[in-house]
Amino acid sequence: MKKIISWSLASVIMLMILVQCKPKTDKQETTKEVVNSNLHKITIKEVLNATAYTYLLVVEGKKEYWIAIPKTDVKVGKTYSYEGGMEMKKFESKDLKRTFDSVFFVEGLIDPEAPVPTEVAVIKKDTLTQTQLSKGITLAKGALSLHDLFADKDKLAGKTVILTGKVVKFMPEIMSKNWIHLQDGSSFKGSNDITVTSLIKAKIDETITIKGTVVLNKDLGSGYKYDILVEDAVLVK
Repeated sequence: MKKIISWSLASVIMLMILVQCKPKTDKQETTKEVVNSNLHKITIKEVLNATAYTYLLVVEGKKEYWIAIPKTDVKVGKTYSYEGGMEMKKFESKDLKRTFDSVFFVEGLIDPEAPVPTEVAVIKKDTLTQTQLSKGITLAKGALSLHDLFADKDKLAGKTVILTGKVVKFMPEIMSKNWIHLQDGSSFKGSNDITVTSLIKAKIDETITIKGTVVLNKDLGSGYKYDILVEDAVLVK
């Protein structure tokens, strides 16, 4: 009789162990929520327009702080969102003749009320790579297309390259440099825009040729990471 009881007790213990070690179900795993820590939802409290930037006093939860975006028409009291942001402390705006204790430079705002396109284009994989340049853009002597830059970036790391492209974004005087986004119509696996740091000034929609150094995996903090960056560029005439 004792032997039967001991075997029964062992069976109960083994059953408890198996229940405790049972793997999580798919349902349990899918309940995990992914949170984008770089996404900020803000309400505009004050707007100051300068030559190149729009400075915004914003409210996020209980926090109130300043951000700067490329000059944009923004409404007071409206709610927007943005990602990332590069903080500059004791930043002096020469246009406004004002020094901000802290201001976050942001590439742009997301408007929740922006119209949604009625038709969504289906992009095939083979269209993500484009070797053809945009109409009106001719590469300068010795220049690479952005397709070739992105395709051979590992081989070009640390080397000087020449690029010709149209200025699609210009953000001056951040971290003592101007930040230029260039496109030439070509692309490689979806990458079609290169960020360039320089002391030169550029205008949106103008076509320029620059020469600079290729840098990979640049982490500037505050959510700004670049797989590839062209630094200390100079204008090529």
